[in-house]
Amino acid sequence: MSAVLNDGGEIKISAGMASQKSWFELDENFSVKVLSIDEAKHSVEALFKIKGGYRSGKHKHTCETHIYIVEGKVCNHAIGCTFGPGDYCFQADNDIHDEEFMEDTVAYVSYRGNSEQLVEFYDDDEKVCGHFSVKDFLPALNA
Repeated sequence: MSAVLNDGGEIKISAGMASQKSWFELDENFSVKVLSIDEAKHSVEALFKIKGGYRSGKHKHTCETHIYIVEGKVCNHAIGCTFGPGDYCFQADNDIHDEEFMEDTVAYVSYRGNSEQLVEFYDDDEKVCGHFSVKDFLPALNA
């Protein structure tokens, strides 16, 4: 599976059908199928597969994030709401929250940022201990 660029060279789009694309493992809990990346607009469109039992810990999206649950179940502990198949969730820029995946989950996620960084993760002392950026998704685009 390869990626293509638009005429401006900014938008990278996964060629072919996502259903035929392999999942790219980010770590033992997350796999991703990147659908498109626009580095100039700091946006990523992707499908995520998250293992049941994973809990994110406190983190914030440093961008506007739109999430649609395709299958599975996720609990957002900050707002006390559980989302399942067919549910949509909007997470505003700088919204701090903690999610627990109650079962294996597949979600469509759209990150729309103002900078390269999309998500910050916090340790127990509420200091930044990790992050996701637009560039972190580039290797998965060609997988």
